[in-house]
Amino acid sequence: MKASKLVLVLLLLSVSSFAQTEPNPLHSTPYIEVTGEGEIEVVPDEIFLQFTLTERYDGKTKINIEDLEKKMKQHLKVNQFELTKLSLADADADYVTIKRKNKDVLASKNYVLQVSSTQELADVWEILDEIDAANAHIQRVDHSQMDDFKKEVKIKAIKNAKEKASYLLEAVDQQVGSALFIQERENYSQPFAEKMMIRGVASFQDEAEVAEEPAISFKKIKLNYKVFARFAIQGQPVILQNR
Repeated sequence: MKASKLVLVLLLLSVSSFAQTEPNPLHSTPYIEVTGEGEIEVVPDEIFLQFTLTERYDGKTKINIEDLEKKMKQHLKVNQFELTKLSLADADADYVTIKRKNKDVLASKNYVLQVSSTQELADVWEILDEIDAANAHIQRVDHSQMDDFKKEVKIKAIKNAKEKASYLLEAVDQQVGSALFIQERENYSQPFAEKMMIRGVASFQDEAEVAEEPAISFKKIKLNYKVFARFAIQGQPVILQNR
């Protein structure tokens, strides 16, 4: 029994001794720390337009929500819009009641329609005017290949970090080695309704000519990504001596 305990103690001591003598490369290797940054701008191709249909009276005739919805879908079909891109704004949007002074209750529904271009947005805006939709606004914008763009900007950031480490070390006649440590620092800036801009751009030939119809353009989605990296230093270390 005593012999087995002695063997166990010796094994633990040998493992402990090995662990103490085995250097940690993060601590023993000369390194340089830098921050890399990548940035790209993307034109959105997914535009989400939110609006409301509300029951109303035309004289004494009540135009109910079902008729309004049917009219809206007919207009969308005629203009080649896919109804699969139309949805309720939220799960509780079936009926939102609005009480008027005459105590009559009018139902309303909130919808979201996805379009892919500013031209489609302009066409939808005309349809909404025809059916008297209310509260129409851009809910948010996005891009169908956003995940691919995020990967691209991450790659740019890490390449920028290595490039920065390389030219800094070249100044002292050394070279950048393998990466020892990489830390993500995401900072994506994706504009939604309150951050997105719609601006008109008028084109003029001269003062005698009439300005062209203003075009609609969207603020680009800016993707900014930073990465903190630590690279090993290759070459002879610089030794500073006090004299």
